[in-house]
Amino acid sequence: MTTVLESPLHPAAPTAHGATAAVRVLLADGHHLFRSGLGALLDRESDLAVVAESPTAEEAAAEAARTRPAVAVLDPDLPGPGGPATAALIRDRAPATALLLLTAQARTADLQRAVADGVAGVLLKDVPPAALIAAVRELARGGRVYDPRLVVDAVRGDASPLTPREVTVLGHVADGSTIHEVAAALSLSPGTVRNYVSAAIAKTRARNRCDAIRIARERGWL
Repeated sequence: MTTVLESPLHPAAPTAHGATAAVRVLLADGHHLFRSGLGALLDRESDLAVVAESPTAEEAAAEAARTRPAVAVLDPDLPGPGGPATAALIRDRAPATALLLLTAQARTADLQRAVADGVAGVLLKDVPPAALIAAVRELARGGRVYDPRLVVDAVRGDASPLTPREVTVLGHVADGSTIHEVAAALSLSPGTVRNYVSAAIAKTRARNRCDAIRIARERGWL
């Protein structure tokens, strides 16, 4: 169920006693039951160790900085700034951590955005447990893993005309943020945010921002 696009072999570093250290994993998902179940699944593997679990983007970034995991498994719809912004936060605070997005929906935009943002892996949440475990190990070795269903959709579907920044801005607007709130969240001027929104409206051939959001969602760009 997974497609490995890149697989440089970097074995886990040995400990001082010669044993191989377990791969440290951080889990970030807003649903406690799912997060706990995933943690129990990974902890059953002798070579994997869940070192932190977080329900929000902010906590995930803080835990990544504290625990320095080899792999962070993230829900792209995590409460807070969302998957791409969370990924950027974790890269800033723990740059050696490989990022794996675990999404509930087969959205081409998730894969396109992940590739653009340097995310090492994207899987659907219905992936078999063995495939998820294998993906975590592959990312820890420095590989890249993408769900083939997302890859096929990306090849067959229309390429998104939106830039990653336009997607981020439109996503904030879709969540109900005002222009000034988006500007503050992204450290941009309100005029720049309006320009991004206008560009998104033009590129989607929409009538207004609400129509642009609808079109982008329907086509898997948002």
